[in-house]
Order: sequence, then structure tokens, then C-alpha cells
Amino acid sequence: MQQPTNDHGQDQPSLASASLTADRWLLRVRGPVQVEIVDQQGRRIGPYLEREEDESGRRHSWQGRTQKLHREQGRPTRQPQELPHLFEVSIPGASYQPGHNFTTVMLTQPDIYTCRCRASAPCAVDVYWSAFQAESMLHTIHYQGISLNQQRRAQWVFNTSETYAPTAAAVRPMMTLEEDGRTQEIPPTAILDPNESRDILAPKTTISLVDGKVVITATDNPGGSGVLRTYYTTDGRTFSVYQEPFPLPPEAKTVMAFSVDRNGNREYPGAILPVLGLSEMHLTLTATAGEQKIGPHTVHVSNLDPLSVTGPLAWTTSTDVPWLSIEKTEGQTPDRLTFSVDPGNLEPGIHTGNVIVRSPTPGVVYAERVVPVVLEVKPR
Repeated sequence: MQQPTNDHGQDQPSLASASLTADRWLLRVRGPVQVEIVDQQGRRIGPYLEREEDESGRRHSWQGRTQKLHREQGRPTRQPQELPHLFEVSIPGASYQPGHNFTTVMLTQPDIYTCRCRASAPCAVDVYWSAFQAESMLHTIHYQGISLNQQRRAQWVFNTSETYAPTAAAVRPMMTLEEDGRTQEIPPTAILDPNESRDILAPKTTISLVDGKVVITATDNPGGSGVLRTYYTTDGRTFSVYQEPFPLPPEAKTVMAFSVDRNGNREYPGAILPVLGLSEMHLTLTATAGEQKIGPHTVHVSNLDPLSVTGPLAWTTSTDVPWLSIEKTEGQTPDRLTFSVDPGNLEPGIHTGNVIVRSPTPGVVYAERVVPVVLEVKPR
């Protein structure tokens, strides 16, 4: 279990007076999971399950009575059917807002609730349990980065009838991970006091390039819950937790980062640097001695920002050999540059030159791109 990266909440005194009794509880789950809640009477919240009643009025799943009857009659059996777009809310006073990546549940009745999360594919889940009294937020208990998959499921029990002030010492490890018959207790990542629990503003992330290294900083708003994690990517697909400055990878396609605070406020889109991109990074051409101009050849110039929030980039181009002629020397992304080859005065053999593309726009990653051009001139 990952631990907090700041000093909020772990060794604080009591976060709420024991005389304050909550009257509402909010569960927030961030991640592509299904959430189910069951109270002591067996009433539930979650995806709807098709069921039947027998002669006594008791409810059975399709896996029980129906399949047994079908087998006795020699009829085909079918698996219990989950209806993913229908949801059951039988707990009094509860509201349920399921989503693919974010689910919320509001409970208003004191009870002992068993909550379960299950995933259809490997993922990491954040869980936030907040208590309210009237219009006041009392506290939030946070579990961060819970790793789930089809075999590993999370379960936790909240007794909303208890009245205690949550502290690091008082809150027991209420969450367990279950996999292959084994269980593992998971302590809270953080316990947020009323002020931190009311934080609704996401952190602010900045990126800078210093001596070829990527430096990322993140700050939360004054009085906020504090930055928990900062994530970055240089390929637009895989995000990693930022730990310290790192060299800019030569194959980087983008540089972007965002942060999340201890109360679950996630920055979007975060910080993004524009990246000068070319459709060709190396060209090999063939010509015959004495030929006239060959071409034109086209190279597309673009801003590799995947979200298109940094705007167009101005660019200019030049060459360092006389046999390469640039036909379009400047523009603005998205655009294309064209150049031609004139091998007429060149001797047979291998000749090399470069097309240089530059962007004067401030803060551009790879503001200068060099495209090597190899020309093989064959004799007549």
C-alpha cells in the first residue's frame, strides 16, 4: 500500500469531536469497477441481478432453482444474467450514481454496511468515505491506489452507528483484499479533517526543462488537503508517479503531467508542453549522376500535444548542403515542408546532408529537429 507523500493527517490529534454524530455518509470510488453495498438486512445497492421467487416467496438466483428445474426437465440451462445498465437500490434513503470510472453512493440511515468492489480487468482504485452532520463535513477516510483484478476484490465494513473521532490510531484497517481464499488488511492512506475534506480545488502542476531534464512541481491551494501524487507521461499512454527530475527520453512524443490531492481532486488536463514533431526523421534517396532535380519530398510538421491545448507552433527550416533545396521554409503547425534534391553536379557515391527544422515558440520540447538525408548517386 502506498503511503502519503506529505505530512497531512497521519499523526494529528482527534479530527472531530466525539459528540458530533454523522447523519449522512458519502462513498466515492474512482476506478473502472462495480460497487456493491449490502446492509444488515440484506438490502443492497449495485448492478441488478435477475432473480425468481419460489412457491414460498423466497428469492433465488437463476443459478439455483431455475437451473435445477431445467436440468430435471432436460431443458437447456443458462447462466445468471447481469443487466449492466440496470441497478438495484433497495436500501432506504440511499442514492446511487454508478459510472464507468467514478461511482458515488450517499447513505442516510445508520447501519452496518458491507461494501465490495470488483474489476473485470487489472486497475487501481481510490476510495473515499466521508461523514456529514447537517451541512458540515466531519471527516474523510481515504484509501489510495488499491490494486484489483478479476481474482482480487476489495471489501470493507463501515459501522455508521458508531460515534468516534477518527484518528490514525483509532481507525482500524477496515478494508481487506480477497484473492484465492486469502485476505490482506489494508490501512487507510489518509484521514482528512473537516477543512481538508471540504477541499474541492485540484492542485496545479508545472513542467520545466532544465539541462535536458524534466522537472515537475505541484502545489495545492492554500488550506487544501495537500498534494498526494503527481503523474507524468512522455508517450501519451503510460503514466508514472513522479519522484525526481529525469532525463528527457530521446523517443519522447509528449511531456505532460497532472496531480491529485488527498481528497481526490484530480487536475485536468494538467501541464502539457508542446512538442515539435516531424513525420520523417531520416530519409534515404537514390539518384543518377547528371539527373535533374528530384522531388519534391514532403515532411509533415506538427505539434505532438495529444490534447491540442498548447496551440499551433511556428516553424522555420533550412539545409546545410547546396544539393538540397527547400521549397517551403516557414509555416505554422499543422503544416508541411517540401524540399528537392539536385544531383546534377554530384559525383557518384554517398552524400549526406541535413534538413533542420526549428520552432521559435517558447517552451517547445525538441525545438530543433534535424533530419539526416542520405543520397546515393549512381553512375550513368
